[in-house]
Amino acid sequence: MSLGFEFKRVLRVCLGLGGGLLLIFATARADELHLKDGSVIEAEEVWEVGDAIWYRQGKIIASFTKTEVVRITKPKPAAAANPSSNTSVPPAPSVPSRKISRIILKGGTQIDADAVWEDANRLGYRLGKMHTFIDRSDVERVIRDVTVSERQASPSNSNSSLRYTTGHSGLDQLVASSGDKYGIDPTLIYLVMREESRFNHRAVSRVGARGLMQLMPGTAARLGVRNIHDPVENVDAGARYLRTLLEMFNGDVNLALAAYNAGEGAVLKYGRRIPPYRETMNYVWRINTAYRRAMAADR
Repeated sequence: MSLGFEFKRVLRVCLGLGGGLLLIFATARADELHLKDGSVIEAEEVWEVGDAIWYRQGKIIASFTKTEVVRITKPKPAAAANPSSNTSVPPAPSVPSRKISRIILKGGTQIDADAVWEDANRLGYRLGKMHTFIDRSDVERVIRDVTVSERQASPSNSNSSLRYTTGHSGLDQLVASSGDKYGIDPTLIYLVMREESRFNHRAVSRVGARGLMQLMPGTAARLGVRNIHDPVENVDAGARYLRTLLEMFNGDVNLALAAYNAGEGAVLKYGRRIPPYRETMNYVWRINTAYRRAMAADR
């Protein structure tokens, strides 16, 4: 296949997206895409998103429409040796394992990524159903080819206790590590995120709050956020802001939640009480109820 053909086929190149994030549904992985015109593309990763089939070749991520792809194939794995017919001992059950790349960020946050690739000033990584970029200056080091069992990779076995799941192991990791970093129960971060964005990194509210933790642009700027929709930055800043509010209101979760929803100024205006706004009162009640139930179940 000629270079001219390849560049015509590249629909989107993610290297120009900065810290942009794309949620992807990994329903197929293979090494070869067979196209209608008879050409074959060898890719390191292949997955489907809606009506498009995406693939990665090194640092380039691009896509075709499904109608352009005839089939997706991958090499057959080598046949395992047949066990001796003279033995009656069944083989020991194998523990599922996989290779990951461990990214250690400055400050201690750890991300176990399914794939990592580097650009001049950025590092790209994939976490299950999402991929994004982060500035190389924010990375302490990368440990490649770390073997972990599926049990070790499970969010329920992370270094914090997360009673629920966002449905995305990478996001669960960010919630757990942010809870550890700022001394907040990750379940509280999870409940705030669920209430704010329903785990949609592209969410934008009617008043302009953005991202997973629905940060207002002014608050995000104050917290040093450069890309408000980047999951690492957004979750870290949201957890840090929640920590600040808990300290401001002497550990009162209800007042911290009210301030997160309506702003700390509103809570101070009403004498350090929950502002009499229906939206804020319902917000605090829903999260508080879910959090108390989680605490009771844990006990």
